[in-house]
Amino acid sequence: MTSLRLADAHIHLFANSFSDELRQRHPEGELAQYESIRTTYGIEDALVIGYEGDARFAGNNAYILGLADGRNWLHPVMYVDESTDPDHAAALLDRGYAGISVYVDPGQCASAGWKEWANQIFALASARSALLSINAPAATHATIAELAGRHPGARSLLSHLGLPGVAPAPDSDRLAATRDLVLNHPCWVKLSGTYARARPGDQDPSAASLAWMDWLLAAAGADRLLWGSDFSPALGHLTYEQTIALPPLRALPIADRTGIYGANLRRLLAVDQQG
Repeated sequence: MTSLRLADAHIHLFANSFSDELRQRHPEGELAQYESIRTTYGIEDALVIGYEGDARFAGNNAYILGLADGRNWLHPVMYVDESTDPDHAAALLDRGYAGISVYVDPGQCASAGWKEWANQIFALASARSALLSINAPAATHATIAELAGRHPGARSLLSHLGLPGVAPAPDSDRLAATRDLVLNHPCWVKLSGTYARARPGDQDPSAASLAWMDWLLAAAGADRLLWGSDFSPALGHLTYEQTIALPPLRALPIADRTGIYGANLRRLLAVDQQG
């Protein structure tokens, strides 16, 4: 595994760590901890997802952009919400962010005001060839697909398997919009956050997601999948090694594993850098 050129499509870096528990376990701080992990596993690139949706994480956008200075492996993605003026978001992109991070809940999709704001964010991502990291559960995917259909130049990266729920059944009616989004739009899926899809008592945190990952491989194809660790929140549930060792990927041809574990993200980043 470590012979692959890894690129982590979903990490977080917080100035004061994600949680008190993780800060106590790693007082050296998240950046130093991840630098050590990079050395151990040979990680060449990481997409750092900004998050300011909680008051304790205020200023995370500026923090991760500052970290990117002098670290060419670190690609910051800025957090935006409905309070972010799209023109201000455009100005922030000019400062060096690799993309935009949006968190969506079903209640927002019922709001005409939010949908108009989101439409402008998709238009911005399309115009700037910026990656659009989307953390959104299945109930929002019809709206996301509608927005993606209006702006085919926007490249959506669905976080955490697309948040399909616990032990997702690939043929579930509840996932119809997810299947449409993944199959019919410029959409990539991050193979991250499997621990949140687990059933109570599961010994293997990825076991409950095996059928869904198998469907993604068969239907969307390896070119549309990106491995991500969800560092450091994931480390409250499993080891970093477990975030890498996803059972459905072990038997894939080397070309497919090379893509999922790094080459696919590097291709997306190259388009962004050219843009």
